[in-house]
Amino acid sequence: MLCKQCGYYAPEEAIVCPQCGEILREQPSSASGAESIRQGKRAREAVKNRPARAEEEIRRKRRSGASRATIPLAPIRDTRGPLPDYFDPMVDDLGGVGEDRTEEEATFERRPTPVYSDEAVRQAQAAAYAARHAPGRGPRKMVNWFKVGLLLTVLAVLVLGGGYFFLKRTEPGQILMARLGREASSTALWKVGEEMLDRGNIGEAILNFEKAKAKDAEEGVVDVDGLLLLGTAYEADGRTRDAAALYEEIYTETPSRPEAYVNHIRILLASNEKGDKAKASELMKLAYEKTGDSSFFTQRNDFVPAPPEVDLTAGYYETKKYIAITSYQGYDVYYTFDENAELPAGGTKFTERVFLDEGIHTLRAVAVNDELVSDELRGTYRIIMPSPQTPRSSLAPNTYKTRQRVRLKPGLDNENDDDIVIYYTVDGSSPDADSPVYTGEPFWLPGGRVTLKAVAVNKYNKVSNMLEILYKIEIPEPLRGYNSEEDGFKDFTLYVTSMVEFQRLFGEGTLVGETTLENLDTECRRYDYAWGYAVMSKTKAGWVVAEINLSGNGPIAAPRGTRIGDSESFVVSKFRDMGQVESPSGNRGLYASKDGTGKIWVQEDGGKLIRYRCYTPDSSHWWQLEYRTNANGLVVNIDLRYDP
Repeated sequence: MLCKQCGYYAPEEAIVCPQCGEILREQPSSASGAESIRQGKRAREAVKNRPARAEEEIRRKRRSGASRATIPLAPIRDTRGPLPDYFDPMVDDLGGVGEDRTEEEATFERRPTPVYSDEAVRQAQAAAYAARHAPGRGPRKMVNWFKVGLLLTVLAVLVLGGGYFFLKRTEPGQILMARLGREASSTALWKVGEEMLDRGNIGEAILNFEKAKAKDAEEGVVDVDGLLLLGTAYEADGRTRDAAALYEEIYTETPSRPEAYVNHIRILLASNEKGDKAKASELMKLAYEKTGDSSFFTQRNDFVPAPPEVDLTAGYYETKKYIAITSYQGYDVYYTFDENAELPAGGTKFTERVFLDEGIHTLRAVAVNDELVSDELRGTYRIIMPSPQTPRSSLAPNTYKTRQRVRLKPGLDNENDDDIVIYYTVDGSSPDADSPVYTGEPFWLPGGRVTLKAVAVNKYNKVSNMLEILYKIEIPEPLRGYNSEEDGFKDFTLYVTSMVEFQRLFGEGTLVGETTLENLDTECRRYDYAWGYAVMSKTKAGWVVAEINLSGNGPIAAPRGTRIGDSESFVVSKFRDMGQVESPSGNRGLYASKDGTGKIWVQEDGGKLIRYRCYTPDSSHWWQLEYRTNANGLVVNIDLRYDP
């Protein structure tokens, strides 16, 4: 039977459509009597004209799903009994064969029409719905092979994509790829390498480790744990040098990890090569500094010699000292006071006590046992002798109308010191070891403007600050002038007069040869004369007179009317003399100022040298005038020269 609603072909006996639940057969009316069982045109019309309430009930049941059954129910048997014998279905009562009905219609109407109750319809609909929704049951349809193929293609793509994702994106997949020797992540390669190492397959383990290391290097990653495994594999394979180089690379890149230090130190200690023990000790020190792990410090202390010891604690001292540097373990000791020297190679082996003079001394020393060197002993010794205080004067600075005497005494803190020596000057020069020594007796100050200068020196040869006092002694005493540029020669001037002009005045002389003058770097020649000699110097302008030396009286007159044969006192009386006494060496200062100096030196032959020096007005060079006397105090030579 064909469903008018959905076009589904249902079994002949079905009441409702198994596909959409539409009622396939119409119910007869509920009228009773012979007329209700008759077949014909009026019966069909009665079914069509069933009450609206029944139609609404059927629709309600259909919406509720009770009518959607796929299993047809057997029709309810007609219980009204057989038709009477006299009943002829072809008679006019229900419509016979005639104008109104054909034979076919009459034959169809003669078939009994099954009657179904409302309850039966509901049961049929419920059974159809349950059968349609039962597991594994349903209407039989034709196979759509296009859909099946499309579904299989999708499944294949999903399987391939899932496999690719598993192999490329998951850790188990990458480990599988690494085991197969295919391209894999560094993490998977480290894992598989570790598996190989555990199984004793060292070669394969190293191969996987090195691949992983190369991948990490490309990505800028340092896997310390993996590298340590590679180092272990190198050692297991007998590649000790490669392992040591790898450990060094690890603690260079990651200095805070102690494992690489430990492994490298172990390799160095097991080595028999010279220098490896020393490298191990230095590496222990480095490991302690970088990691802070005290085990490295303890290990090194037990391994290397102990630092040497000294019998004098470093510090400040006011006297010179001697120190001894030793090793209680009996090892050799090398020391130095040079900050830049490398120990032990640049040090001195200790054999005897070391003298420390005044100054600051930084001692560095190490103990050496074969190639092992101890930590450095370091100490600074400050040997600073105490300096005396500035001496004092009994005469206050002032202007005085009469000659004055002065007493000197040490500073307050040195009054009771017996080792204080006071040096002083009144000629204007600064006191030094060649100055007069104060003996405790007062001394006279010369007239004019006098500057008293004094220093104190103690037993450590330490010099105090200088005392400097200016006095003005106004007494009627003639003051002779300093030696000056005007104290030259009447007829010529040094370093100005040419050699030609000089020889025109005093003759050509005898050429002795080439000579030199102190502080003068030009070419010089000496010419001898009866009265002495002259030295000519070659300048850009030509040859000029540079020095005159008089050993006898002749045509050339000496400055200020002095001559050969004059006494020391006569010469000194011609120039400024501040009256300073002789120093312990016999030397005596005459004067000292910004314009020049005058001083007398005792010579080895018993004679003396009286020297005056003065600046030229432009302060570009010196004039030097010297008088030499013999042991009898008479002048035997006068020399005047140019000193640039």
